[in-house]
Amino acid sequence: MRRVWILVVCLTTSSFAAAQDSSKKAVDAQTAAVAKQISSELLTAVQHSNVGDIADDPKGKLAGFRYDVHMSDCENRWVALYHKPEEADYTYGFVYIDPQAGFTLHYFGMFTIDASGNYHVAPNPIPPDKASLKIRLDQNGIAALLPTRALTQLQLPQRPDWMKYYEDKADPVTHNVNWGFFYNDIGDSQRALGFLESAYNERPDAPRVVFELTYAYNAVGRPEDAIRVAKSDFAKNPKDELLCREIAFAYLNLKNYKEAIGQHQACVALCGDSESQMAEKSELAMNLGSAYGALGDTANRNAWLEKAKAWAPKGSPVYKYFHPGEEQ
Repeated sequence: MRRVWILVVCLTTSSFAAAQDSSKKAVDAQTAAVAKQISSELLTAVQHSNVGDIADDPKGKLAGFRYDVHMSDCENRWVALYHKPEEADYTYGFVYIDPQAGFTLHYFGMFTIDASGNYHVAPNPIPPDKASLKIRLDQNGIAALLPTRALTQLQLPQRPDWMKYYEDKADPVTHNVNWGFFYNDIGDSQRALGFLESAYNERPDAPRVVFELTYAYNAVGRPEDAIRVAKSDFAKNPKDELLCREIAFAYLNLKNYKEAIGQHQACVALCGDSESQMAEKSELAMNLGSAYGALGDTANRNAWLEKAKAWAPKGSPVYKYFHPGEEQ
């Protein structure tokens, strides 16, 4: 598993006199309640990731944008979030990478589009002087890039002034590894490769670069390259469970089942007894069952499938596979 959703709400209400404390608390509580409601709507919007099933939006087309990009295409760009045609207001914000937390959407407000395709600022339910609302992204949701005309009519800068606080001060190699991780994390490993291959070529022993590059190669369907990069590093760090799994996955994708079986068994031996580790262990066992089945070894296939079933924590993907339709 990689990331989970993180909502960051920063209340920035200015200070009041002591006699106004109760009023301030009421304002803060009201703002927080509105922020919570909007955050739920934002999460629904940014999780929609299938470009192919987006409904036509005539107003958006008239205004010069379409929902045809993903969040990973939008670093340092203003975007409109997924919008149903029957909705009058559009939600928009700025997508950037926080060097500490990764892809982030900074909610900015709402706008409308008139019959001529012009943009107009709509009332913001969260006044910017009261709170700042950010969503950490771990799914490559759909967005629409705002054209230059929108920035002009909404009086938006090309780059918000507050972005100076999110400048990455790491050295170039570390920057590339981090950015590769963030692109892997949001689900765009193709773009991650540009950063990671550059870092690996310059400093192959940089922290995390081998794993992230191996992960990216597997994600884009290049298992031979994944093994090439990872094998020698794993030989030096045979207890690296994450790297072990990536190599095992690469062998399985290559249909090199004997190597895959040995590697998967090595990974199983590295798993602990925590719930998350048992979930990983059960998935490894499922893969072992698949590999043995491909070799025609029915006895071992069945044995590993039984282990997968026994190890799977309730609610895990493997548990759901063996208990379809069971309410969680």
